[in-house]
Amino acid sequence: MSHAMHQILGPGGLLSQRLERYEYRPQQLEMANKVERALVERRPLIVEAATGTGKTLAYLIPALLSQKRVVVSTGTKALQEQLFYKDIPFLREHLPHPFDAVLLKGRKNYLCKLRFSEMTQEPMFRSREDMRLWSTIVEWACHTETGDRAEIDGLPDNYASWNDLSVGSDACLGARCQFYEGCHVTRARERAREATLIVVNHHLFFADLALRDRGHGEVLPEYDAVIFDEAHHLEDVATEYFGMNVSNFRFTELASDIQRTLDVEEISDDGVEDALRALGRQSNDFFSSVARGLSDGRHTRDVILSGDRREQAQFASRDIKAALEDVRGALARLSQLGEVGDRLVGRAKELGVELSFVLEADDGRFAFMGDVRDRGVFLQAAPIDPGELLREKLLDCHDSLVFTSATLASGGTLDFFKQRMGMVTAAGPAFEVDEAILAPVFNYRDQCLVYVPRKLGPPNDPQFSSNMAVIVEYLVDITKGRAFVLFTSYQNLNAVYDELAPKLRDKYPLLKQGDKSRRELLDQFRSNPGSILFATSSFWEGIDVEGEALSLVIIDKLPFANPSDPLTKARLDHLEARGANAFMDLSVPTAALSLKQGFGRLIRSRSDVGIVAILDSRIAHKRYGRYFLQTLPPAPVVWTAPEVKRWWHNLHQSVSSD
Repeated sequence: MSHAMHQILGPGGLLSQRLERYEYRPQQLEMANKVERALVERRPLIVEAATGTGKTLAYLIPALLSQKRVVVSTGTKALQEQLFYKDIPFLREHLPHPFDAVLLKGRKNYLCKLRFSEMTQEPMFRSREDMRLWSTIVEWACHTETGDRAEIDGLPDNYASWNDLSVGSDACLGARCQFYEGCHVTRARERAREATLIVVNHHLFFADLALRDRGHGEVLPEYDAVIFDEAHHLEDVATEYFGMNVSNFRFTELASDIQRTLDVEEISDDGVEDALRALGRQSNDFFSSVARGLSDGRHTRDVILSGDRREQAQFASRDIKAALEDVRGALARLSQLGEVGDRLVGRAKELGVELSFVLEADDGRFAFMGDVRDRGVFLQAAPIDPGELLREKLLDCHDSLVFTSATLASGGTLDFFKQRMGMVTAAGPAFEVDEAILAPVFNYRDQCLVYVPRKLGPPNDPQFSSNMAVIVEYLVDITKGRAFVLFTSYQNLNAVYDELAPKLRDKYPLLKQGDKSRRELLDQFRSNPGSILFATSSFWEGIDVEGEALSLVIIDKLPFANPSDPLTKARLDHLEARGANAFMDLSVPTAALSLKQGFGRLIRSRSDVGIVAILDSRIAHKRYGRYFLQTLPPAPVVWTAPEVKRWWHNLHQSVSSD
């Protein structure tokens, strides 16, 4: 055991001396010791740390004492900000050694001073709603030190006009910009070069990895070690950055950035402007031909290019590539644009190459598909086995790597996570890594009950939603509301909500996803006792409601991925072709980890108690049901509704007698 970690996190240690309510947790100290060893000995580590462990301090403290430059990468910007604005100031106050830490986000999160200057001279907004926030943005812009949009109170995530106030790397004027010296992005990266701890999110980390791989520079300075928090997101993020995605929005943004650059440089060129107009027409024709007749959702490339659409798309893609070539040629003739012009030319070339790949490539390593949603048409090539690429581009290049999350183990082991990360191949282990599954901090056997209705019909039963509504009504009456009812589809959510709302709205405050923003729904849930929130998978993770406000989590069914989704199907077929059991090797572990995330909404502290109801009788009747129960925390399981009621009443009688 490390003496340094024990002196800080152990009983009678530094934090217990300085904090009145400090609570020693053996699991936290155990994790800190393992992380310290991983950093000192350069030994990769996987560690699952259940909710309540205090894993953030367990990796931050050894990272800060390691005398290495450490990147901490989180799954979301929300956790990134919590680390930087809550946990790091806490450690800066209490640790004896000073340290430098910096928060780093992608360029589009920062205000571009040039674009802000242009907007103040001629304000133009994408909606009336955007215009209402302009005075708030102007006041903030005059005082901000960081330029990070997260500082703006009330700015919604989908504030469309922010795209006109920020700039990507390809359209940035760099040293030619009059605001270069005071640029928020430039200053943030300068601070990162001096810091010992750099806090990023997975998207920025993999954007940097992709840039380095393509020889296009870097976002992050050189570092000694990486700690991935919420590491269960890594496969999805890697899939996005190691694949290709061509959309109508990328063409629109390219044309807009070129025109804006010409305006800033006060260049008028008929050749470029004619080429841009032609590109706009051709891209509109192409993406319209691709989307024609397709329903919203993801489709395989074969479906997208089937029938009459194939010939139309082939002609349209030929024309759009020619238009891109014309844009490149016209830009290349404007030597006065210098490096900025070179980047725009390179961007047009890359877009053409990627368009050819997603439409024409025959590469068995990728799933080719398209996605039609809202006003967007997206053509994608996604890696079927991102583990191979992760091994090549991450694991083989770094030895000081720590992967942690509350949900990494499925079926009681870390084998599935290691397989998906490329640490294990069909031939055996390909990457040596230490691993640990820490014991739960909470007493799930006493604090929680799992209910699976053994006699309920399976989810494909036509009466499933009606039968589910009966059980939901029974359960929420036991706990007097205070419930999350979580669904795997909007169809189930709407069916159950429509049936129950007339019966429950006079007894409990009812909240439904889609009626208000996520933040507003959670605020109302916390502030209105007895509330019931009906929501889908976006509420299965990252939601923290402690105390009596939440006593019941109901999950409609096991969250299996749709096997007809093009990427899921490609991955299942890939495993079957290698002789694996794709259902047990991929579908079941993936669903089990998702279920574990949903389960985790309930018990957030030692004083929380409640019920998790999983209304999928396949857990009782199918052989794989045991795997799901082994993945969940060790809570008692009951199979009938009266047992739930009895447990709840016994629990509260015990509390009353105490």
